[in-house]
Amino acid sequence: MREEWEQALEQVRQGRVAETAEVVERIKALPRDQDGVFDLSGTEGNHHDIQEARRVLYPVYAAYETNCNKKEGYPDILGQMRVMDARLQERYDMLEAAVYMDSVLRTLLCFSQEVYEYYRELMDLYRKNARRFIREFYGEGKITPGAVPARPGEALFAEGLMLACREHILLEDKYEVYYGFMESPEKG
Repeated sequence: MREEWEQALEQVRQGRVAETAEVVERIKALPRDQDGVFDLSGTEGNHHDIQEARRVLYPVYAAYETNCNKKEGYPDILGQMRVMDARLQERYDMLEAAVYMDSVLRTLLCFSQEVYEYYRELMDLYRKNARRFIREFYGEGKITPGAVPARPGEALFAEGLMLACREHILLEDKYEVYYGFMESPEKG
């Protein structure tokens, strides 16, 4: 299924959102767990596959809702993001946090700012987790800001921060130290 979602995400990037209607209807029909979050355990293999699928699924769903469905799915998307955030806060793991933040960020980029309450809450979820990630994993010298990432969670987090700064979700002056190693030498 993930391949189908990745293809739909590519269609979204190309501005062909209406072509994703069937895929999104299948997404909406996915089974859900007791908290209302899409249960991907039956559709994807291992935990890593499920994480990767979530990074694609929510942006496709959000882009379709934004462009074709009058934003009617926003409460559902945001509700699932809240539940996933609560689960993450209980057991804050570097890779889990980086994957969740990437999913939130990419979903946020597909949300319309016209429905400010939803856009703002999703942005706040991202910002809150970015601050916690820095506190948990960069605090007390665990990771040196600007160092080349040694683990996948670090790299995904740094890529997300760079994108969030470029999209003006975070202030570049405050966060660029965490992804400076990724910048081209010409910037300096």
